[in-house]
Amino acid sequence: MESKSELYNLFEKYLAAAITPTELQLLLDHFGAEKIDEHILAVIKKEMQQESENTADDYALVSEVKMQLDSKLYTPRKVKTFWRYVAVAAAIIIAIAIATLYYFQQNNQPSDTEHKTAQQTILPGSDKAILILSDGRKIELSQNSNETIVDNGGNASLLIKEGQVQYQVASNNKEANENAFNTISVPMGGQFKVVLPDGSIARLNAGSSLRYPVSFGITSRKMDLIGEGYFEAVKNKELPFTVSSANLEVTALGTQFNVNTYSNEPQAAATLAEGSLRVTNTKSQKTVIIKPGQQVYDAAGELKVRQVNIEAYTAWKDGLFVINKATLAEVLRQVERWYDVRVEGAIPNTKSTVSGEFPRDIALVDLLNSLESTTGIKTKIEGRRIVIR
Repeated sequence: MESKSELYNLFEKYLAAAITPTELQLLLDHFGAEKIDEHILAVIKKEMQQESENTADDYALVSEVKMQLDSKLYTPRKVKTFWRYVAVAAAIIIAIAIATLYYFQQNNQPSDTEHKTAQQTILPGSDKAILILSDGRKIELSQNSNETIVDNGGNASLLIKEGQVQYQVASNNKEANENAFNTISVPMGGQFKVVLPDGSIARLNAGSSLRYPVSFGITSRKMDLIGEGYFEAVKNKELPFTVSSANLEVTALGTQFNVNTYSNEPQAAATLAEGSLRVTNTKSQKTVIIKPGQQVYDAAGELKVRQVNIEAYTAWKDGLFVINKATLAEVLRQVERWYDVRVEGAIPNTKSTVSGEFPRDIALVDLLNSLESTTGIKTKIEGRRIVIR
């Protein structure tokens, strides 16, 4: 090989998969030279258009990577097999070295995220709640709670385990228990699951509470919700399952549905996932019946029905943010509740919407980075505040 420039050209052709068999043989012959490290680093410098500011540590790391590869790949083999693996090793070394040097370059520059968080990490929400028994006792609940509690006022046993409360009514005196109420309150940055006395399931989102009888008795299954909950009602034609929240009264015989009546949301809404649902506005007494995939919402006393993407309103129970053509303000309200933070500053008034899917255990800073790249918004984290800049 006559010059380094020829070496560069061969490497460029090799990386572009445009090298001829003859040129490949020249390149492989060069790999037998003792000074392979220097040439590889020279090519890396050309590929990355490096300037002279690279540190010795960068080169040392690249060399160490190559040595480790050499120790595994340079073993006695037949000649043809040996050279084939050398070519593969060279490609791997180049790829790893380029990635390594790029990593160093990127990390030598403090990112905007590092500036705005000062290395602060705000964790996502978790299973936590406060249970208020009918006899007045308050019990703090968490994912690690594991105990059985007797509610004397309601004459029931409560099994608390793995982020849920499950009821076992101990008395046949249903009328007495029907007048004993428990309340489970979930703070901002929390969620919790309740297996109700009849076996129905209620999942409560952050900043929500549910007041319900210890036994549903003989007349109805009625409870009061503040905030947001997802319900899986056990079928019982004799006992309608009813959730009252804000101006909505939602009744089902056996179904799965979501109710969202957060005070800072513009409209109270019920979304049906399965079965059928009767929704009544308690002020106007107007009633509608909806089918799966529909949502009813309160518009100044009028009940409006629309077809919706169910997951966008119910995926929170499965540990996901599913955002479907939502405004930035709508997304940030979810962020406030789940991360227990406060958004301050003027939210850009734009007609553009946001769509995407994120796990609910994603770090706040990563979620904000995605929103920034999608919407162009700029944020700064100060304590438990998100300041829009």
